[in-house]
Amino acid sequence: MNFDESVYRLFRREVYRLAYRHLGDHSASEDVVQDSFVRLAQYRSGTVANLGGMLRTIAHNLIVDQARFHKRRAEEVLPDGVDVPNESPSQEQVLLQRERMEQVSEILAQMPEQRRQVFIMRRLHGMSAREVGAALAISPAAVDTHVARAVLALHRGMADLEGRQAQ
Repeated sequence: MNFDESVYRLFRREVYRLAYRHLGDHSASEDVVQDSFVRLAQYRSGTVANLGGMLRTIAHNLIVDQARFHKRRAEEVLPDGVDVPNESPSQEQVLLQRERMEQVSEILAQMPEQRRQVFIMRRLHGMSAREVGAALAISPAAVDTHVARAVLALHRGMADLEGRQAQ
């Protein structure tokens, strides 16, 4: 089937949302989107009257396939004698993480108030640039600039701390 980029633009977001709603995973949802369009392209031109409906059906089938695959993998039993590693962190790892969080908190405390707020809302709370901008009465571009500067400050601050610890 031949379809132009406008079909992709028209239905990509809808197929992604459907996949993400069921799978809850960005990467798997992107795979479903791509596979759906690849499968749609395999149909002969003129045989599909409702492209949106066909894409939803294809995506739904791919989602079901993935769910079956993951369920089957979860049910696989480990052979006897196989030792499963402990997933919990050691006391040393917990202590190092706690120390690192304190260092990050110190670096964040040194940032200008608005930059710190933007970074926390965008990176820690997962808000979109548009949502953060609306909440703080700044443009989404300004949000992106604040986040970039905050990340740079964090990288520099952590590098400085690691340099001091190495001495």
